[in-house]
Amino acid sequence: MRCLLPVAFLAAALLWLGACGGSRPPREGSGSTGPITNAVYEGALNSWVDHPEEDLVAAWGVPERSQRLTDGGQALEYRRVNNEGAPICTTVFTSDVYGAIRTWAYRGTDCRIPHLGDYGKKS
Repeated sequence: MRCLLPVAFLAAALLWLGACGGSRPPREGSGSTGPITNAVYEGALNSWVDHPEEDLVAAWGVPERSQRLTDGGQALEYRRVNNEGAPICTTVFTSDVYGAIRTWAYRGTDCRIPHLGDYGKKS
């Protein structure tokens, strides 16, 4: 039962993030580097694939949550919250057993390319 907890966490996170779908029109956000579209944010997320998770943590800061996966990899969750503490963007990266980023997923209305420490703070 204990071994299934990381799998259940990842499955729930991916299902929740998968609900955002790709059929919505792109939204613009006022990111740390100026207004961005989903395509720009997704390009930034894609740029982390095959890079070490420690480089991601060095750039984005310590994740809000992390979970070791049964395959030896890890799920790293970053959140931006509004002034009331409600999430406005959640981004999850998964890494493999060697610590290389393999996948990402996000959900939110104001996702931004962060500077160190942007995520986890109230906006």
